[in-house]
Amino acid sequence: MRRNVPALLALLFIGCGMIPGRVLGAEAIDPKADLAQLQAAADRGDGVAELQLGASAETGDRLPQDYQVARAHYQRAIALGVPAAKLKLGLMNLEGWGGPRDAGAAFSLISQAAEAGDHPAQKVLADMYFAGVGVKADLHQALFWAGEAAKTDDPEAETRVGAILSRLHAEDARIAREWYQLSAEEDYTRGMLAMASTFLRPGTSLDQAELGRKWLELAAENNDGSAEFYLAGFYLEIPTYSSQPGAEEKARSLLRQSFRTGLFLAGEVLELASSNRTLADAWNYVLSVPMEERYVQRFEEKRAEAERNPSATHIPYVIKMVLPVYPMAFRMTRTEGNVVVDFIVDTTGRVRNAHAVKSTHPGFSEPAVLAVSTWRFMPGCRSGRIVNTHMQVPVYFRMTDIHEATDKAPSDPTRQLPPAGGN
Repeated sequence: MRRNVPALLALLFIGCGMIPGRVLGAEAIDPKADLAQLQAAADRGDGVAELQLGASAETGDRLPQDYQVARAHYQRAIALGVPAAKLKLGLMNLEGWGGPRDAGAAFSLISQAAEAGDHPAQKVLADMYFAGVGVKADLHQALFWAGEAAKTDDPEAETRVGAILSRLHAEDARIAREWYQLSAEEDYTRGMLAMASTFLRPGTSLDQAELGRKWLELAAENNDGSAEFYLAGFYLEIPTYSSQPGAEEKARSLLRQSFRTGLFLAGEVLELASSNRTLADAWNYVLSVPMEERYVQRFEEKRAEAERNPSATHIPYVIKMVLPVYPMAFRMTRTEGNVVVDFIVDTTGRVRNAHAVKSTHPGFSEPAVLAVSTWRFMPGCRSGRIVNTHMQVPVYFRMTDIHEATDKAPSDPTRQLPPAGGN
């Protein structure tokens, strides 16, 4: 008899993966070269040096952060024939860094870089066609450019091809699997996750689920936190696995390892399970409840205690949280980042004077500050008197491999980007 796995396990979603940060196209210059060497090379007409100086000015690394200066360096690099500079300047146009936001101009520059053979630009251009950014959405053009990038045996590009094919041929997963297999053979964990996702669909049989589990195990062997998180779900949700002796402890061990590899969701599950929820209930909760709601709910008990003791001293407790918008340029280049936002919670619970005090890239600062500025708090109290409170919060931008409830919103076009693998 054919038995189906619970639909919740079919939520496996392979998000956009991070590519280790580097200045694209600048391999000829020592990344640790001092500014004097770079400037001297630029003065001699070295376009790659101009590209690196532009990247330094864009991020504030080794040079004062200045988008206008970065644009000037990129423009000189373009004039000196460096295609990667067109990608960098195109992304600045896309986000409006140092100039007006212009998706059309971004598409033009990135297209030129892709046509010149710049492989990172080809991957970004595939994303633009997929999501309809700066151009009408066209899956066939997206497939063409992802395929061009994949000619270099780039496993990320191969998983992009598979993801696009899974949209074009949704009825036949075998076509996408051929490309996911190629990337997985190069030890690319997101290729393994993408392959797993093709077996873990709503209504899939236990035999198919077992194939998906084996691919997750391969990714977990490479210390992939998302794979470990979903493997835990097998031992919590599917009777065939959850009924095995020691299944819950196996799931707990996988979640601990997932958290150690940096997946905060796994830590959240373990924290919830240590209070008043079962491990299975906690695992389901973090997948089904949007992060904004979960964050506010974490402070419910402390807010209630503060209301019962109005003369006590307590810090502000959040009552409304809004997530920041992930900049499209970073989503398409698979770039992650962190921001520390400093602000005052006034006596009405509103956020005042929010500003970034630390950021891995200034492009992350604005959306982080804008989001935190909309948060609302139960104001802080000192000995029964409501007071202004100085606070700082970290904001993390992560390209997740976990399909949470927040990933379901169809109105968010960034959700439609072709993932590193999956749908």
